[in-house]
Amino acid sequence: HTPGFGLASQLFSTMAKHIMEELGPEKGEALIKKAVESFGRERGKRIAKTVQGFGKPLSLRNWLIYTDISPDNFSAKPRLPEGDLEAEVSSCAFYNAAEKWGLGEYAKLYCKYADFAILDGYNPDVKLVLEQRQKTGKDHCLFRYIMKEDNK
Repeated sequence: HTPGFGLASQLFSTMAKHIMEELGPEKGEALIKKAVESFGRERGKRIAKTVQGFGKPLSLRNWLIYTDISPDNFSAKPRLPEGDLEAEVSSCAFYNAAEKWGLGEYAKLYCKYADFAILDGYNPDVKLVLEQRQKTGKDHCLFRYIMKEDNK
């Protein structure tokens, strides 16, 4: 069995492969970026609506509590350097499922744009610095969430 997040990855990556082959790298990635950012912002807005529905502020803490994805999809080690949240993600169901089908290169396109767009839709005051394993060559991705002091 492939977990739901993994199936979504395999679908996304298969579609991305065909888009890239049909449109070429530049136009293909531009279209995929547009779609991923639209999807991500919508996810962020929905998370914000949930948080606000409980009468809570759009803080980083509430984003983590009310996020729309199960933490079972990631293996993360959290740290709090300088008051920011840093998460070292060593295992990701999304990337791993695509890689099983030989489509890891296409899954990277989702990873490249999604998290930034989700946070933008949730609360643009949350900034993300992302070091992707695919770019750094490390065995993990490093997410650093930076938020204005009054929203932490």
